[in-house]
Amino acid sequence: MKDSPKRLLCVDDDSQTLGFRKLQLEIAGYSVLTAASGSEALRVLAEGVQVDLVLLDYWMPGMNGDELADKLRELYPDLRLLVISAVDELPPALLNMVDSHVQKGMDPEILLTAVSAVLTGPLTRRKSDPLQPPKTVLCVDDEQLQLQLRRVLLESAGYRVVQAQSAKAALEIFQSQPVDAVVMDYWLSDKNGTSIAEEMKRLRPRIPIVMLSGFSSLPGEGAVVDAWLRKSEVEPEDLVNEVGRLIGLRADVQHTAIS
Repeated sequence: MKDSPKRLLCVDDDSQTLGFRKLQLEIAGYSVLTAASGSEALRVLAEGVQVDLVLLDYWMPGMNGDELADKLRELYPDLRLLVISAVDELPPALLNMVDSHVQKGMDPEILLTAVSAVLTGPLTRRKSDPLQPPKTVLCVDDEQLQLQLRRVLLESAGYRVVQAQSAKAALEIFQSQPVDAVVMDYWLSDKNGTSIAEEMKRLRPRIPIVMLSGFSSLPGEGAVVDAWLRKSEVEPEDLVNEVGRLIGLRADVQHTAIS
């Protein structure tokens, strides 16, 4: 017997946007309800309708997205929330309440990746929980869409993500700011991933590096990178789990060294 599809509630005051988003998500296999305002969304949920995720717009008349998120967190603390907005910099208080965020106008695949990541990932921290600074992951790929997909995936899992589209940019970021892990494509336009990984390991040998490639690991690559994942085989949650595992191993080593 097949599992019933995940039920999503989309909230947006723009009817055209709402209709397009509903169609897009239904094609992807989700069951979708819609609400044209924050108050309508609250009425739907008050009627006892069970939903797995609420996708809410930030700018809405009457009740803004941050007000709606605050009420939803108070009434339904375990409900997953994803905010969609044209605003580049959302308020930190809102970002602390939602599980992920996506900018309007992005490739549709970005939204679908974010939805999948939120539904399969951990629940966001509650406001009563002590805030811990997020771990930083450097993602390196010369394809902008792939960078965006990985950013959404890893941010949904609670990481801070910095991006680089070239070997030069990646090394500059790696040397200039704290990084807890690196996720890198093997094929880059200006240099292959192995040479970059070797330089990074020379500079900071304890920072874990995950290499993504279209083929299986090359001989000796295990001595350069900490994990080699084949793109055609790795699932999004596998990548998140591997990054978390490697960061956790590094933390255990540091704790043991201090002890």
